[in-house]
Amino acid sequence: MGNPSPVKIGILGTGRIAAVMAETLKKLRASGSQEVTLAAVASRSLGRAQEFIKENGLDDTAAFGSYEDLAKSDCDLIYVATPNQCHCENACLCLRHGKHVLVEKPFSANRREAELMLKTAAEHQVLLTEGIWTRYQPLRGLIASELAEGAIGTPLMLEANLGYPIAAKKRIVSPEYAGGALLDLGVYVLNFALMFFGHPEDLELSCVKNAAGMDMQDTISLRFSGGRMASLCVSALCAQNRRAVISGSKGYLEVYNINNPERYRIYDAQYRLLKTVERPAQLTGFEYEVLEAARCLREGQTECPSVSHEESLYVMGLLDSLRAQGGIVFPQDHKEHL
Repeated sequence: MGNPSPVKIGILGTGRIAAVMAETLKKLRASGSQEVTLAAVASRSLGRAQEFIKENGLDDTAAFGSYEDLAKSDCDLIYVATPNQCHCENACLCLRHGKHVLVEKPFSANRREAELMLKTAAEHQVLLTEGIWTRYQPLRGLIASELAEGAIGTPLMLEANLGYPIAAKKRIVSPEYAGGALLDLGVYVLNFALMFFGHPEDLELSCVKNAAGMDMQDTISLRFSGGRMASLCVSALCAQNRRAVISGSKGYLEVYNINNPERYRIYDAQYRLLKTVERPAQLTGFEYEVLEAARCLREGQTECPSVSHEESLYVMGLLDSLRAQGGIVFPQDHKEHL
């Protein structure tokens, strides 16, 4: 039998993150991959979609001037690359037209929206998965193996931080955009802790908010079974070193760039370097999520093993709990009908 036809990808949205996915798909094609192909791009105006195609050198890509037109197209999988507050509406539009969906992180604005998205995907028997890229990348599995094999003894403490001076961006400062540092940056440190320590028994938030009530800096303390703890910090006000450290009874493992891990190093309890592992060569880092989604689609699966529906729902519940502690409220929290 011949190779199956490439999965046709549509990009919904034309912002910065959409451009990264477009670059990823271009590089996959240039590398000889036959698994996926970029078929279409949609914006709320045809002119902007056409401009995006020109800017990104996507000559053989269709342009649509409405999201509904993309949802009705012959694309197989649609990548939702719109702002946080639009994820639920845009994903559900595509799901209701029978399209498989990869939605950029955060999965939604809150857990209630996430539940609606998952319900809609189940009703239409299509794949829905979250594009939290660090869960798909190969360094995740390598780090998990090191911990399981006792490279640092018994893991007991985890620290992670992520920060950029992005407080001027509308998506950060505005409640209407489901803004704040938690949903933009906190998802990375939370997912990091969950990937390697599992689900916490309790958690606590301390935050600094702007005049609109959005969190600009957060510290999150978590306690896990077995005496394990985690301390997570995110900031939209300043640059942080983006590192994570998992400490154990025999040493510690340090991860460089938690947002897109570049390498990890293992030290013993005397602070001596034992091992350095560099990440495998990557195109953009987005290729892992789109290729896994395409493979799962072909296999008839409705979720991806790297980030299950249960886990996406759980993370949104944690974020809701943290926002409740900090008094961080979005308009979406009060919508009676989604």
